[in-house]
Amino acid sequence: MRIEWSHLNKVYASKNHPRSRRIGLLDFTAAARKGITAILGPEGSGKSTLLQLTAALQVPDDGRITYQLEDGETVIWSRGRAAAAGTSALGNLKSRMIYIPPMRRMNHSISLEKYLLYRAQLSQLPYPRRRVAELIAEWGLAAVRRASLSAIPGEMVKRVLLVEMLLRDPLIALLDEPTAGLDHWGKRLLWRELRRLAPHRIILVATRDLRWAECADDLLLMESGTCRRMGPKKLLTANVPEGTVAAWYEMMQTFANHRSRSRRAGLIAERREKGY
Repeated sequence: MRIEWSHLNKVYASKNHPRSRRIGLLDFTAAARKGITAILGPEGSGKSTLLQLTAALQVPDDGRITYQLEDGETVIWSRGRAAAAGTSALGNLKSRMIYIPPMRRMNHSISLEKYLLYRAQLSQLPYPRRRVAELIAEWGLAAVRRASLSAIPGEMVKRVLLVEMLLRDPLIALLDEPTAGLDHWGKRLLWRELRRLAPHRIILVATRDLRWAECADDLLLMESGTCRRMGPKKLLTANVPEGTVAAWYEMMQTFANHRSRSRRAGLIAERREKGY
């Protein structure tokens, strides 16, 4: 099972300045396998854009995403496929993917307990009431189980979304800053659950929490909408004395800053030679 991104491009136009453009992805090419892939990079590097395109919440301007499933089925998401059939081009895969945004209010009047029970029943889980009760207790949601979704405090919304993910048991999970708003216990619980799911699923996690990213099998480093580096975490972090994701990331950013300064110095020298 794999996800392949082939020459993806996504450019956003400014609402206030139509001629202004912001690059989301630029000729992005990479592939992800089963397990946990931590997507790293500075703000504006394209992490969220990549997840939203992969979840079919956006349409690429160019290029395509290929999902190779375990049963041999191949599904493609591209501008042409979206124009021809919309998300129905993904078939059953759409219902087997879940995207969790950095933070989201849930504007529904249904109670948390009823909502999660509904999700459990849709997923045809055995003993759905028992499973929902277990997750509510495990994730510290008992105090708000009868509250409407719209009344749940913002710092607890992320826990609700993660519990929903566990109930839906997706084939592909796309998590954008999942540890934002979680306390230390919540982060440890999420780590444990994702490691449990990882052997049989593709889990993509965009995160700035480099310590938490140690749970990943693979690392994908983005820069200016492109894939700068990707590979198994063990191999990439072996290049730094500390052997940690944080140390590897810091080294890569140091090289990027040095390269940027060198490029800037070269442009200045070129302009001086031309008499500018």
